[in-house]
Amino acid sequence: MKKLFVTAVAAVCAFGMSAQRASDSSEFSFWDGDQSEQKIIIGPRVGLNVSSLSVSNLEMDNDKSKIGFNVGVAVEFPIVRSFYINTGLFYTTKGIKFEYSDLDWSEKATYNAGYLELPLYASYRLNFAEASQLQINFGPYFAYGVNGKIKYEENDEGDVSKYEYDLFGVADEDSDEEKGGIKRFDCGLGVGLGYTWNRIYLGFNYQFGLVNIADKKEWGNGKIKNSNFSISLGYNF
Repeated sequence: MKKLFVTAVAAVCAFGMSAQRASDSSEFSFWDGDQSEQKIIIGPRVGLNVSSLSVSNLEMDNDKSKIGFNVGVAVEFPIVRSFYINTGLFYTTKGIKFEYSDLDWSEKATYNAGYLELPLYASYRLNFAEASQLQINFGPYFAYGVNGKIKYEENDEGDVSKYEYDLFGVADEDSDEEKGGIKRFDCGLGVGLGYTWNRIYLGFNYQFGLVNIADKKEWGNGKIKNSNFSISLGYNF
């Protein structure tokens, strides 16, 4: 995912510099401290996620990234023309896939998590032209798990069994119900690029979780943290 993010960064920067060369403005600069004419920018966003989990002190191998999506509303507060605060509210899906096999036995597990997410990013703006702007975003995000499932499949010499159970929470000792032992609260840091042209927005973002979301009752000393690369499209009003 990191290689994908670096490629996206290079592509957006190249596109932005191309727009800068195309601009006839002789007053181009890397910092514009004038007040922005628009007070608040609001816009819908929808996009694609490629997520994974960072795992330590646990035996979890053969993992694969999981494809998901994100959707929500972005809100941008201009401080000056070259510096904004980006926030909003989003629903985003994250998780991972695990596969194990040994002779005639195999198992698959898919972790599916849905979060309500609130980013709070500092956003540097490079204004190439009146309708062309590059964003460099960095800051924390806060998320709360609202739904999640673990889907499990076992194949023992052709005898296939499938079941699913809740991802979040820990099952009671006196209950036969299984749960994944994952905490609902998550937060971390995000870094990304965005490009706006005539109100159309294209963004790339990489998030790495700072919170251990593994409940100690279920996972002991194990540590599990979210990571996610996303691409999003939107429109600014």
